[in-house]
Amino acid sequence: MMPSTAHAMPAPVFLRDEGWYARLRRLQPKLTTLGTVMGLMALLLLLAVLIDPRSIDGHSFWVKPIKFFLSLTAYFWTLAWFLGYLSASTLRTLAARYVLHVTPVLAILEMAWLIGMALAGQPSHFNRSTPWAAALYSAAGIGAVGLTLGILLAGVLVAREKTAAIPATLRLAMVLGAVLTFIGTLVFAGALGGGSGHSVGGVAGHPGLPLLGWSTTGGDLRVAHFWATHAVQALPLVGVLLARRSDGGQRWVVWLAAVAYAAFTVMTYYQARAGVPFIGL
Repeated sequence: MMPSTAHAMPAPVFLRDEGWYARLRRLQPKLTTLGTVMGLMALLLLLAVLIDPRSIDGHSFWVKPIKFFLSLTAYFWTLAWFLGYLSASTLRTLAARYVLHVTPVLAILEMAWLIGMALAGQPSHFNRSTPWAAALYSAAGIGAVGLTLGILLAGVLVAREKTAAIPATLRLAMVLGAVLTFIGTLVFAGALGGGSGHSVGGVAGHPGLPLLGWSTTGGDLRVAHFWATHAVQALPLVGVLLARRSDGGQRWVVWLAAVAYAAFTVMTYYQARAGVPFIGL
């Protein structure tokens, strides 16, 4: 099926139809498959957690790559969903080609860095112990900006594709989600990456929440980064739910949800800066 046939797919079907994955594969096979591979790699690395006893701050060296693989699964499936609405001519634009061809390369390089550091028994983030480690960390930061740019470009393309059969509430939610993810990730990830660590107060070396690792004894700057990064999934979900219930006249609800989400994310940042855990145990 050619990409232009995405116009025949009503957006609400994405969540209520059991064939949503098959639809994604038909519309954007490359991005969908890449997201699936990322998810499978996360499952594979669970074996490394069981086999490799090494840990840092109470967590296996392999937990961070697992988290990033899962995040990239959501990232590429979201891009596949967004680009699935675009016409064949739009998919030939420079912006669409960036999303289709550059973001996969950036993601693979990011994961190669994370896995390489885990194999070496070295922390990946905030590691400036040697010039080489510092250079890799800086390069990874540039790559992360490039990945975030892919989300923004996808949102812009959806906003400009006026002929696509996207309910008004869903289109607005997709665009606002992309914008919030781009701005929020640059702000909060930038503030996080430029420092020397993610914890503010709390008990040093405490394992924190399972998988996420967020501190339960002090502030954790990763919380705001997480919510900002996943705005592009959260807000479109609101748009899908509204599209199933209305004819597009509830766009004000989408705006309200976007403002509330942004305020919540900012709140979690200042909460962390104050040394208060997002979830205290």
